[in-house]
Amino acid sequence: MARLPRVYVENAVYYISCRAAYNEKLFKGEKDYRMYLELLEKYRKEYNFKLFAYVLLPEHLHLLIEPSPDVEISDIMHSLNTAYSKYFNSYYNRRGHLFRERFRACIVEKEGYLDSVIKHIHNNPVRLKITDNASAYPYSSTYLYSKKDYNYKEIEEALSIERYRKNISAESKDKELDLRKRLHRGGVLGSKEFKRRVKEEIQKNKSVSSENSKRRKNHVIGISLGVIVLLAFLAGIVKYLRFQPRSIPKESRKEAVPLASVVIKEIKDLNNTEWTVKFTSRNEGKSFPDTLSFVNGKFVSAWFHQDGFNPTNYSVTRSGNKIIWETMQTSGNATISWRGEIEANKMRGIASLRSKDKAQDLI
Repeated sequence: MARLPRVYVENAVYYISCRAAYNEKLFKGEKDYRMYLELLEKYRKEYNFKLFAYVLLPEHLHLLIEPSPDVEISDIMHSLNTAYSKYFNSYYNRRGHLFRERFRACIVEKEGYLDSVIKHIHNNPVRLKITDNASAYPYSSTYLYSKKDYNYKEIEEALSIERYRKNISAESKDKELDLRKRLHRGGVLGSKEFKRRVKEEIQKNKSVSSENSKRRKNHVIGISLGVIVLLAFLAGIVKYLRFQPRSIPKESRKEAVPLASVVIKEIKDLNNTEWTVKFTSRNEGKSFPDTLSFVNGKFVSAWFHQDGFNPTNYSVTRSGNKIIWETMQTSGNATISWRGEIEANKMRGIASLRSKDKAQDLI
């Protein structure tokens, strides 16, 4: 089915599935599993989301997350999977995408479904014949329940260990198979009232997106609901830090001091810099300027920020003499994927802006 907008619904959790690219494994050894779990814990604290269950398998993984109202699930998964991909590609000296797609999600009502979905997640290693004992699998959250580890307050809040143990093997195989199919189809899993609330939130999301779309149509590049690919830019570095109030928080602006010169040689040098850029439309030949800022670990585009694309975390790697940065931003139904390469103090890059109905190429 079509991908649902990443909406926040009270008393709901996201069942997340991430799969490796074809002919690839997400986890090749113990170190990989441990790294993903460390990153999962890091971003759980940073984004303040609740983690009810997880399982890491060689070629895919499942998470059960309840995001906080002010953080989108897309931001959580982008930060988590980007950081892990960066580690994996560096450790195994590989290039390219590690994950087959961004991720798949099913919005699940907590009341009446939480126990069953947790059970489904924990039983994955048994179903795949990796082990015959779900509790013995080391890369899932079963130990949080079996050992009564209440460091995760969400477990203490939502579940009783006694109820969980009682229900862990209570469902029939037919019900389990039906649940698995419904989860993997995505969409919404819950009561009629819950589905109504989700639909209501989606409609609100679409209304906001529609307003943003109307404003974007007035821009020189004619951004509307569409699929915009291959947006390339050429930039020269500004010799001092000069922040735009609409893009940079006040606490960041007060730390901005003029610099005689800025030279990008190391990964750390990218932070607290600002770049002037020029975008050109491949189809129409039109161009427009933009300002890209990297401040306190956050990336922001002045042009797209006014359309609702808020500052995001970015990843940085080094390849020979090149400094490479990547990030992804979302606004309503639109997503921008950014990738830039810096060499000899010059930046070239590609940004892909995807929406829904229309295609336009920019260079």
